[in-house]
Amino acid sequence: MENVLIEICKKKYLYIIWIIFLFYLILFGLGWLNPIDTVVYQTISFFISESLTPIIKVITFIGAWESVVTICLICILLHRRNGMIISLNVAIVFILNNIIKIIVQRSRPDILQLVHETSYSFPSGHSMVSFALFMMIACFLWKKYRVLSMICMIMPLLIGMTRIYLGVHYMTDVIGGFMFSFVYLITLYYFHKRTSYS
Repeated sequence: MENVLIEICKKKYLYIIWIIFLFYLILFGLGWLNPIDTVVYQTISFFISESLTPIIKVITFIGAWESVVTICLICILLHRRNGMIISLNVAIVFILNNIIKIIVQRSRPDILQLVHETSYSFPSGHSMVSFALFMMIACFLWKKYRVLSMICMIMPLLIGMTRIYLGVHYMTDVIGGFMFSFVYLITLYYFHKRTSYS
């Protein structure tokens, strides 16, 4: 994991990541991704059922602020330094998410919503915050607990899918949340390493 991060964080790859990110935002802003949103929701909504929905709600709750705060506190109790690093950056990502929501002001999907949400839609807060939280935990666990680390990597994907299933986010909201967090974390890691080696 460390070697992969070091490779990704080389300046040329960092530029590529930012270019892809900005290109995504341009496509999103032009509305060219909207048809994909419709297709993805129609596909996922095919699986909506009374038996599956309670499970989906449990998974989506893992990305809710109550769960995120609890997990951060557990991280601090288990390893104070790493827990504080995780908590601080999750808080920053949470604040960034709310600022971006206010700037973009995208309305929630006008479809069947299985849970109630009142804030703006883009980017998905559950996706953005859970990606930052679980990916940082995964990095810290990788050397000693690889299976647990891989489970952490999967969690944001599951949480993101639940937001579409529940009808409270478009696919582009979820991917946008992932991309904002990914770019933030990779850029942060790049400058951290650069400062460490200087």
